[in-house]
Amino acid sequence: MKKILLLVLLLLIHYGCEKKYDSVVEAKLAVYQVDSLSNFNTFTYSLLDSSVNVSIKFTSSTSIKNVWVEIISPENENIYSGKINLFDNGIQANGDDVKGDSRYSNFIAMKKEFVNGSYTINYFVEDKTGTTKKAASQTFLYNNGSSNVAPLITAVLVPDTLTVKDVSLAFSIFVSTADSNGIKDIYEVYFITYKPDLTSNGTKTYLYDDGNASANGDVYAGDGIFSRFLSISPTNQKGIYRFEFQAKDRGGLVSPIVQKYIVVK
Repeated sequence: MKKILLLVLLLLIHYGCEKKYDSVVEAKLAVYQVDSLSNFNTFTYSLLDSSVNVSIKFTSSTSIKNVWVEIISPENENIYSGKINLFDNGIQANGDDVKGDSRYSNFIAMKKEFVNGSYTINYFVEDKTGTTKKAASQTFLYNNGSSNVAPLITAVLVPDTLTVKDVSLAFSIFVSTADSNGIKDIYEVYFITYKPDLTSNGTKTYLYDDGNASANGDVYAGDGIFSRFLSISPTNQKGIYRFEFQAKDRGGLVSPIVQKYIVVK
């Protein structure tokens, strides 16, 4: 019994004299939170003002290593094919006024040849652990400063006559377009079909300028020539079909209607 009491006493003395370590070996990195983004919804290009000041502010930047953005055009393309760094260095050439205030900024040039429409700014953050995440997004309407002019359909290539027998017959349609605001300003090209009995369901059938030759017969993407594969079956009405073609730009203007006729036998 005395031996047990002595052992307990020794253990109490040992733990009572044990050194305590209060310092933290590895502090947990602070989690960043977005406080605000650039304050603009529209931007119009001019020779005196051709750059947007893009910025993002965080509640804390303790854990942040790098911040950058990408700008996506209405055509879903990254306009600068890479990331654009933002800075919190207090250098006004970067659009940043105060160093170390957790606001990251930079000027980004918008070019006159960029198409009008809605652009998306995606903000990305790399923290000090090397983890990269998308922190925020915003959109703005861009006006390249040019007067908007309606597009034109300059040529339509369709067969004059189709002879359909026992099986469906495939054929192609090609439409050439022009736009004084640039080919990229053309948003869509389509046609509406009218049957020999003059009825139509009014549905738009879209053509493509994506260079996907196997899917729709388009050879070169972005050249202003829109294409599509179609087929007609033996059960379709025989007679004269009317096709009404139009092009629409990103500003909502449409071209004059171009009509073409195909005789189905």
